[in-house]
Amino acid sequence: MTWASHIIVGSSIAKVFGLNYILVTFGAILPDLAEMVIPKNMQHRGITHSAALWIAALAISFMLGFEPLRDVLIGVCFGHLLMDSLTVMGIPILDENSRRLTIFGGRLRTASPGEFVLAGIVAFLAFVVLGASQLDASGRGWKGMYNQGVIDKREYYENRFRIL
Repeated sequence: MTWASHIIVGSSIAKVFGLNYILVTFGAILPDLAEMVIPKNMQHRGITHSAALWIAALAISFMLGFEPLRDVLIGVCFGHLLMDSLTVMGIPILDENSRRLTIFGGRLRTASPGEFVLAGIVAFLAFVVLGASQLDASGRGWKGMYNQGVIDKREYYENRFRIL
């Protein structure tokens, strides 16, 4: 997947779930950024794309309750790894030598029209369909009710992923 698709999907995830746009979008490109910093002898979609590594980090961030890290890791897991797992190359489960995970048989090719159509559909659903519904944080959804003082923090955390 290209960075444009990762950014579109990351910002869509942030919109739907009321997360920090900048952190989730940064997380959506983080595995590719990490490859730029790590030595050049590393294979693309190697350890920086490890499903086990990032999912474990996400689970730990939920246990620790550190929201900024959680938002970045949600971007990594869903905005980047999930999208890359739809491609022919897939993502490694552990490291570059382990089995690769592909979803739906890895039918998409990077920079193909199918990739951009999929990213466009995700963005359309997030910003137009769900954005017009009661999921957004503009005062109509759970986040809006919490911000207005209509519900308390406990009720917000129990219901934030439910559709009103």
